[in-house]
Amino acid sequence: MNIVKNMEAVLIAAVALTFVTAMASAEAPRARSAAPTSPAAAAKADTDMTTIVVTGKRLSAAEKAKQAA
Repeated sequence: MNIVKNMEAVLIAAVALTFVTAMASAEAPRARSAAPTSPAAAAKADTDMTTIVVTGKRLSAAEKAKQAA
């Protein structure tokens, strides 16, 4: 019967224990590698980037009104 009366305290203790356990087992952030310093490395990095081109026609005011209705 006592546990029903103190359910809020039990819940808060469980959440606090979960938080502490998660923080204790968390991995430390790794150091990031330095950015490329040579211009050739920077140019190579730019060529590997994927470019997406989206094409389409714009709707006229009449078409927008028709779709809105």
